[in-house]
Amino acid sequence: MTGQAPLAAADIDAVAHRSLQLGRLMLLNGAGTEEVQDAVARFAHAFGCEAQLLVSYEALLLTILAGENFRTKIGQRLPAMNVGLAALTALDRLVNDAEAGRCSLQAAGAELEAIEHRPAEYNRWVVVVMLGLTAASLSRLFGGDWPAFAVTWLAGAASTWLRQQMGMRHANPAAVAFSAATLGGLVGGIAVQLGLSATPSLCLVAPGMILVPGVPLINAVLDAIRNHMTLALARLGFATLITIAVAFGLFVATILTGAAIPVQEPTLAIAIWQDAVFSALSALGYVFLFGVPARVAWACVICGIASHTTRTLGVHVGIDIVAGTLIGAMVVGCLAQGFARLFHAPAAAFAFPGVVAMVPGAYAFRAIIGSLQIVHGIATPSLVTDTLALGFAAVLMIGAIAVGIAAPAVLLRAGSARR
Repeated sequence: MTGQAPLAAADIDAVAHRSLQLGRLMLLNGAGTEEVQDAVARFAHAFGCEAQLLVSYEALLLTILAGENFRTKIGQRLPAMNVGLAALTALDRLVNDAEAGRCSLQAAGAELEAIEHRPAEYNRWVVVVMLGLTAASLSRLFGGDWPAFAVTWLAGAASTWLRQQMGMRHANPAAVAFSAATLGGLVGGIAVQLGLSATPSLCLVAPGMILVPGVPLINAVLDAIRNHMTLALARLGFATLITIAVAFGLFVATILTGAAIPVQEPTLAIAIWQDAVFSALSALGYVFLFGVPARVAWACVICGIASHTTRTLGVHVGIDIVAGTLIGAMVVGCLAQGFARLFHAPAAAFAFPGVVAMVPGAYAFRAIIGSLQIVHGIATPSLVTDTLALGFAAVLMIGAIAVGIAAPAVLLRAGSARR
C-alpha cells in the first residue's frame, strides 16, 4: 500500500501469521497451489507487505517483506486435505474485503479464526443420506436397474457413515477408505448373493465410486499443468493410495461374500433425460459432501447436468468417452467461471461438484482388480489387454477433466492480460 507508514515489527509478525493461516486453510479445503499463492500475496499486499509462499504437501514456507524488514515462517504439517467449498468461499470474500480496505488486520484475524472453527455446513446425517443417493444415482448412470439403485443407496450411506466415524477419530485416510469400501462392498455383495439385481457388479462398484478422491486427482493434474510439480506429485500419490485402498476394500468384500466384479463389463446406455436427472442427483450429493453454500447449490447442479449429459450425448453421437469427457469438462469450466463472477465465489465451488460424476472410479477399480488377478496367475491375453485399457482410460479421463476445467480459466486470464 503506497504512501503508508512503515510497519512495526509486531505488525509484520501479525501479517505473516495471518497470511500463513489463510494459505493453510485454503489448502486444507481443497484449493489449488496457484490459487493459494495468489490469495496469500493479495492478502499480504493489502496490509503493506510482499509475500512469497512455498507450498509443499508437508508444510508451508512463507517469507513476508515490508521495506527492509522481513519475516520467514514455517507452517505446521498439513493433515489429509479435504474439500470445504463454503470455507473457500468465505476465504475468497475475506481476501477481497482486505484488498478493498473494508477489513482491518485484527478483523481479518478474527474472521480467519471463525472460518477455521466453523461447524460443518450441513448435518452429518443429511450428508450420509445424500451421498448414498449419489452412489445410487451413479449406479443408474452406468445402467444399473432399480434394485441396484436401492442397494447402492444403502451401501453408499453405510460407507459414508463409517467414513465419518473414523474421520472424527482421526484414523489414517487409507484405513478409512479401505474400511468404508469394505463395508459398502459387503452390503452390495450380500445383495448380489440374494439375487436382488440383474446388474450385480454395480451393487459393489457404485458405493466405492463416492470414495474416490476426485478433487485431489483433478488438483494434481491442474498443479502439474501450472508447473507446481512438488504438490502435484504429492496429491497424485495421495489420491492413488486412497484409490488403491478402496479397490482392495472392494476386493476383500468380493472374497467375503463370494460376489465378483468383472474386469470388463459393457455399460448399458440410458436415455438422455434420465442421464440429466441422475447427473443432477449425483451433483447434489457432492454439494452436501463438499459443504457448498446453499445459495449457490443450484448452480452446482446445473454444472453436474451439463458435464455428464454432454459426455453422454457425445457418446450417443459416436464421440469416444475420453473426448466426450474433455468436452463436458470444458462446458463446466466455462459455466464455473461465469457463476464465479456472478456470485463472487471461487470457480472451484462450481467446477468440482460438476465434474466428480465423470471421475473414472469404476475404471480404476477394475484396472486394479485386473492387476490383482494377473498377480494371482490369471494372465490371459484378454485380461491383460482389458486391464491396460482400463488403466489408460482412467488416466486419460482424469487428464481430460483437469484440462477441461483449466482451459477456460487460462484463456480468460490470457485475454485479460492482453487487454
